[in-house]
Amino acid sequence: MASLRVPLGILAAGALALPLAACASPTPDSATSETVVSAVVRAESDAGGRALELDREDDGAWEVHVLSNGSIHEVRVSPDGARVLSREDGDAAGADDRAALDTAATTMADAVRIAVAARGGVGVDEVDLDRAGGATVWLVSFADGSETSVSLADGSVASPSP
Repeated sequence: MASLRVPLGILAAGALALPLAACASPTPDSATSETVVSAVVRAESDAGGRALELDREDDGAWEVHVLSNGSIHEVRVSPDGARVLSREDGDAAGADDRAALDTAATTMADAVRIAVAARGGVGVDEVDLDRAGGATVWLVSFADGSETSVSLADGSVASPSP
């Protein structure tokens, strides 16, 4: 009987610790693909357009630039991607950015999922439109300093860097 008490005690302690760990606020290095995708989707929904740039701020919040009706809107989203903190309507978008997003088959959210899968789950710091080999790509930058390019045209990984 004593042999069952120890394992049950360990299990009970682990069961109590799990909910406490789940309640912890995200740290700047905990940018999972789900968190980043949530921030992108939340910003796109709020501004009514498509994300074209994302940056992780020092406080952990996400700054997402969204193209909507020819203008760029700067949307700040909470670190967990759950709510919009603020939105500023900006200037007209450049013709290159409009053309790239108009023809893109791969969204920023998809590019984040693809890049994180290719890098093995490293936290995302920022995402930008970039040119690589004559094609427009999503350049996904990670917390460890590496970058991965994902094709706007077909979602293929164009160039992971170590």
